[in-house]
Order: sequence, then structure tokens, then C-alpha cells
Amino acid sequence: MDLRETDVVTQISANIETDDFATAAALGEQFIGEFEATAVEICRADPEGGWKGYSVSAGYRTAPADDEEPTETLNRAALPALFRFGLNAEFFEIHGTPETGQYGSYDAYDTKVDGYTLYSLMATFGGTDPREPAYVPRHDFSPRADSDVISRVHLFVPTGDLQAAIRLCEPTVTDLSASLIRISTDAGPCEAVLLSAFPARAGESGEEALRRITDEVTERLSQVGMSVRAIHTGLEDDPFSVEPG
Repeated sequence: MDLRETDVVTQISANIETDDFATAAALGEQFIGEFEATAVEICRADPEGGWKGYSVSAGYRTAPADDEEPTETLNRAALPALFRFGLNAEFFEIHGTPETGQYGSYDAYDTKVDGYTLYSLMATFGGTDPREPAYVPRHDFSPRADSDVISRVHLFVPTGDLQAAIRLCEPTVTDLSASLIRISTDAGPCEAVLLSAFPARAGESGEEALRRITDEVTERLSQVGMSVRAIHTGLEDDPFSVEPG
């Protein structure tokens, strides 16, 4: 995976009130088609966060022009999204300094667009590694518990087409009761990350739950026609989360 630090990644984030993953995925595919996005994330909304349904985010890349200042690149990168959603470019704000790093943002104030709500627009140099840790709710939206087991699955998807990758991964999202899927591509096959939150059984210890979920996830993935790069499981948090030291 190529995370080019010189490129600006413009991240569009929206909420769509649906319980149907396919409907949320269709919005992700729409964003990919409109902006030639190289990354997409579809995640069940956290019931404690005020949203219902799914959040859908897509990121597209903009390379800096010769002799262009960073602020100029950030502003230029945001223009396609600002124009698409009818947003006033004057309210796209640049934050930070050249020494500390700069990024641009637009507070969309929950803009209603075509059946979904745009709530964030960000432009950053390099973008975000899809392997970054994330919090996910349970698939059925029941309350999370400290005893929950979080599984993180990394897949190579046999296509360089991001829209096709979403469709290829949809059965696996269902099989794993995944609450979050991230897919990214820069060249060659797509890379997918799927996160799920599973409750422990009554009377089950943490180690027992970890072993059971690892075995179940491994078995479910045995029928997947994709290369499984890794399976990680952890209690309560994304296995890639690191406690502050």
C-alpha cells in the first residue's frame, strides 16, 4: 500500500440512516465514482454518538503542483468536494503551520444531500493509514461490554477496482458480522480491513472467548475466495490499539 505523504487526501464523511449494508455500500460506490476515490470506509454508527445507520467515508488524492504552497494544494484539493456539495469555499479553513503540519477542514453543519447527511470534509497530507485502530459497535447495536472480543481481519482483494472490491467483500462483511470495513488501493489489488465486536458468552473467561472467536472467524474465512493476510483478536479494544504510555 502506497501512502504518498506529498499527496493531499480529501476525506468526505456522511451518515446514511439505513440498517442495510448494501445501501450504505452503494453510497460508498457513488463517492468512488464521483471523486475517483482511492479509499473508502463503511461503519455502523455508534449508538452513543447520536447517529443512526452507517457512516460512509471516501478519500481521493490530489498531487501538489510544481512550486505550489501547501495551503494552495489543500485549497485546490478540496474544490471538487466543495463544488459537488454546494459548499462555500470561503469557509474551508486551513489549520496548523508549515513547521507543525497543516490540514484543511470544512464544518458541513450536517448538510442534507440526496438522502444522506454530509458531516465532515477534511484535507490532509498523506491521508490516514487504513490499519489505524478504530472503535466499532456490535453488529446488532446492543451495548458494548469490557468482555467483548474485537476481531480484525486483513484481506487482499483480487481487484484494483475499489467499487468491485466493495461488492466482493460484502458476503464476508455479513459472514463476520463486521461493523466496519475499510478498503484502499493505490496500485494493484485492494487491501481490506474488517472489524467486528462479539459478546462473550455467559460464564466464559476472556481467554476462552478469545480462543472461541479466533476459531470461529478462522472457520468463516476458510470459504473466502481472497487471500487472508492476518487475523487479530483482542478484548474490548481493536487489537491494534495501544495504551498511552
